Amino acid sequence: MKTLRNAVLALIVVGLLLGTCFFQVDVTEYAVVTQFGNPVKVVTEPGLQTKIPLIQQVRRFDARLQVLEPQQAEYLTNDKKNVIVNYYSVWRVDDPLQFFRALPSDAAAASQLTDVLSSELGAALAAVPFDALINHENPENRQLETLVTTIETAVRGVAEEKYGIEVVDFDVRRLSFPDQNRRSVFERMRAERERIARRFRSEGEEEARKVRARADREESQILSEAYREAEILRGEGEAEATRIFGEAIAQDPEFYEFTRTLEAYRKFLDENTTLILPSDSELMRLLTDGLSEAKHGTERP
Repeated sequence: MKTLRNAVLALIVVGLLLGTCFFQVDVTEYAVVTQFGNPVKVVTEPGLQTKIPLIQQVRRFDARLQVLEPQQAEYLTNDKKNVIVNYYSVWRVDDPLQFFRALPSDAAAASQLTDVLSSELGAALAAVPFDALINHENPENRQLETLVTTIETAVRGVAEEKYGIEVVDFDVRRLSFPDQNRRSVFERMRAERERIARRFRSEGEEEARKVRARADREESQILSEAYREAEILRGEGEAEATRIFGEAIAQDPEFYEFTRTLEAYRKFLDENTTLILPSDSELMRLLTDGLSEAKHGTERP
């Protein structure tokens, strides 16, 4: 009975020892096998692996992409303007052995990477003026994209060399001013917009003056041409009226003289008019002797 119990215990111990000889590496992780704290094996492929029980230990690392979003930080540009930057980085473990030797955990990796990002970001911003980051007047002078690329390259080199980390992406989410500087910036932007608006209004008024001058010139030309044509038509009409008038007179001169005399009477004679004429006046003869006698010079009996 005692021998059986010892055999069972021995089998259990052997089973436990055999169980600790194997470990599973998932597709989403890397593993480093250590012996007395020193790395002896690096596993980057998923599957079942072996180790020496009780002597060797396994440390696992996440092989997936990880997003680092530090707290926003305030930096100083080359022209002594404070700017608040929100940024992020995407990273992953590239060299598990280097990562194991340099960092005790993923949290330590995030902390160290944040320090590197902050240092490179501060150095890059200190080398450029604020207008190189935000410039609405001359967008071609903006250097933000170039700045981000420079920071990403520098951080990628440091992270890979020192920590075995691959920086997959880095970008700036937002640039803003501290509250104490925001009002002055808004005032400057407002003044700039007003200057642009004045320039547009001035250009518009100048163009309006040109349009009005062109319209006035065209109006003068049109009126001048119309007046010239009207004078021509008026002259032609007067000439035609004179011709017709002359032909009418030539047909009966006496009747014409008679009608002209009556017209003269109508104009200066009325019921309140007293007329004094010499005896030899043609008007007097027409009134006293009639049209026929006045024409032949006869006297009243």
